[in-house]
Amino acid sequence: MDTPLLVFLHGPGQSPPAWQDVVGAINPTQPMVAPWLKGLKPTEHGGFHMDQATTAVADLVEARGAERIDLVGYSLGGLVAVRYALTYPGKAAHLVLVSTPVVPDRRTIARQRMAVKLTPAGLFKGIGKEQVLAGLDALIEADLGVDLTGLTVPILAVAAADDPVGRASALHLAARTGALTRFLPGADPNLLHTAPAPLAGLIADFCADFLGPEDSTTSALP
Repeated sequence: MDTPLLVFLHGPGQSPPAWQDVVGAINPTQPMVAPWLKGLKPTEHGGFHMDQATTAVADLVEARGAERIDLVGYSLGGLVAVRYALTYPGKAAHLVLVSTPVVPDRRTIARQRMAVKLTPAGLFKGIGKEQVLAGLDALIEADLGVDLTGLTVPILAVAAADDPVGRASALHLAARTGALTRFLPGADPNLLHTAPAPLAGLIADFCADFLGPEDSTTSALP
């Protein structure tokens, strides 16, 4: 396959059709697939596990006979995309991360937890020390952290301009990996719903291995 397979990974609380409007704005000659994230399909049991979700993407790629893929992930799907690129170096040609909340890897979070544990409880204002520790424990247990060390694949980070979490994560990716950043108007992080055509234009321009959306009025990446 000369043209990379374009793989769309949805976020929590979504299903593959969440990408319908974005996919509809991309040239239909481009090979595309939007699978379920393993562990999030209602008929599955056992819950979500990052390693299993990443392996499922790899199995899909192998089944489709794709030599290279372009990965587009929203939120949790973006974290799976990053983990895939790190686990299978050379397989991902591009990553497009949409409103993806990049959190530190387990070791970094564990160090943060130790620092919090040693901090006097009286210094926590508005939220209790135990609540902070519980939140860090949840991140460690879920293993959603991302160690960006060694990530060399080209990355485009897209977020809503007025979404503070998405914007901060995009800027963090830019600082750590050299990712390009683009911010679309609004505060809703679900750009799949609020800005599908501009998002499709950004994806097509960045990946540049296919013709892109027909009749697109979005600006090309510089």
